[in-house]
Amino acid sequence: MFFTSPANRWTSRWTASGRLPNPLLPPTGATIASGALGQPRERTPVDWGLFGHGRLALYSATLVASGLSACATMPPGPTPAMTRAESAIEQAQRDGAAKLAAEPLEAAQRKLGAANAALVQRDSARAAQLVEEAYADARLADFTAQSEKSALAAAEVDKSIRTLENETNRPRSP
Repeated sequence: MFFTSPANRWTSRWTASGRLPNPLLPPTGATIASGALGQPRERTPVDWGLFGHGRLALYSATLVASGLSACATMPPGPTPAMTRAESAIEQAQRDGAAKLAAEPLEAAQRKLGAANAALVQRDSARAAQLVEEAYADARLADFTAQSEKSALAAAEVDKSIRTLENETNRPRSP
């Protein structure tokens, strides 16, 4: 009958005796000639559960140390405010700010790039300020573009009204 002992339940290895063999010692039943007074000594079982947990702790510590060193070298990810500013810039571009409000749109893009650079340099206060300014500039570009589009549409409607007035006031020929 095969079973696993409680001490070895984390290793998920199955043996007939319930104990895992020690690869550093001779097989079971063999003796080691280093006993007291030259007497042969029986092989003693090793509690592999302790070795398994020790290895697990070592692997965990190594993983944590490598993770922390990786985090120390990677630049921080975008913040929610940066994502909001990026989406405001994209919205302004969709609304035609590249043609109708180029100055504030370029300022927003420039400030967002500077905010990314500040984050890489770990200057979070400066980055937060630049992100807010970029968002404000992007919204200004969007509103300016919408205003220009509305003004162009109003001018077109005025032109149509004048044309209709001229048509209605023109004398009719019999």
